Amino acid sequence: MGAGSRQEENLSRRAFIRRCAQRLISAIGAGLLAYPILSFVTFRKSRKKTVVFPAKDQSDAVSFKEGVFLIRRKGDTYAFTNKCTHLGCRFNFDPLSRTFRCPCHGSVFDLRGKRLKGPAKRDLEKLPLAEKRNGDIQVAVTL
Repeated sequence: MGAGSRQEENLSRRAFIRRCAQRLISAIGAGLLAYPILSFVTFRKSRKKTVVFPAKDQSDAVSFKEGVFLIRRKGDTYAFTNKCTHLGCRFNFDPLSRTFRCPCHGSVFDLRGKRLKGPAKRDLEKLPLAEKRNGDIQVAVTL
């Protein structure tokens, strides 16, 4: 009787392992099929926004409005979002060192948007802008 019960036990182990393998393969297959559907459902369309800096708000070399920094220096004007190129944290302008500093991971950028130090690998991207006749500057931002 000992040998017969041992054989039944081995068969049940084999059946258990076979069922586990089948379920694992089924779960992986379901995940592969569900991925395109979930990525379609969670897709966020990028939105475009225009931030306007009136002439009266451009008195400083660095102006900030609605997540956009406007920099005017030596006859050159350009703009950046306050989103770090490392992980997208919101950075601030430090007027003492005249640099942009990310509080999350320590990336530092100069007034031109060039990366000085930190984990960020890329410089800040300049945003397209248009200067109007009345002195207002419009900056196009993609969110």
